[in-house]
Amino acid sequence: MFYDLNIPLPEAAGKPNGRLSGHEWAQIAQTIERARELGYSVVALNQTIHGRLTPEHLQIWDTVPQFANSQRSWAEARAADARSSVRRGEIRVLRRLTAVISDATQGHSLSGAPANEYDLVAVQPTSEKILLAACNGTWEAVDMVALDMGSRWGFLAKQKIVAQALALGVSFEVAFQPALEGARQQWVCNASNIVRVTRGQGMVWTSGARQPPDIRTPYDIANLGDALQLNGDLSKCALSDNARAALTHAFTRTSTLRAVASIHQEAAY
Repeated sequence: MFYDLNIPLPEAAGKPNGRLSGHEWAQIAQTIERARELGYSVVALNQTIHGRLTPEHLQIWDTVPQFANSQRSWAEARAADARSSVRRGEIRVLRRLTAVISDATQGHSLSGAPANEYDLVAVQPTSEKILLAACNGTWEAVDMVALDMGSRWGFLAKQKIVAQALALGVSFEVAFQPALEGARQQWVCNASNIVRVTRGQGMVWTSGARQPPDIRTPYDIANLGDALQLNGDLSKCALSDNARAALTHAFTRTSTLRAVASIHQEAAY
């Protein structure tokens, strides 16, 4: 199975009680359908917020329309694991949160509800201090680190810090959309840095596609590894096994007690 865990929602979706227009939902639906046609089995709609997470940020998910040929994770029984198999000819749509954090106190809002309502929680650090907190387990609900791939970071992703994250099962995202938007040189620099410090372990390719033409086939994305001197098998894993591992981390965090006992909820019929 191939995964694209970053189909961004428009900026308005990241505001408390946010709403999107019918045209915006239609374009998202077309992007999801394009991903399905190109062979992806699972995609995640990515809601980006700045600062503290509140219950009001969840309201946008009540307005999501039903997409053709798809299964929405939040419309199914909670016991239906986001990693589980998808019906033939359909694509599973997940909920992802990306929190852009500039103050360490904002990260504490990621502990417990409402963060546990998401299938995947990512943090975009704006400083080395925030990166360290995202990597060392300071905040409970961090499944993925999502550094801005199109801009200079202003700090280093040090191997020692990254190793802490990998040991905790936290993944590192490499979204390729900035390379299509004119920031190719900066993207190569940033992506090469992530490849260097992770050695391909725990790295997840995503599209960051805002419109259907921005989606690329899984094999086209895997070939990006050549430009970064990343082994072909590791590059392919970044679209499959590593992405699934990120979802496993999230599922374990939200649905098990100390990663041992699963909490199952009875499906409503």
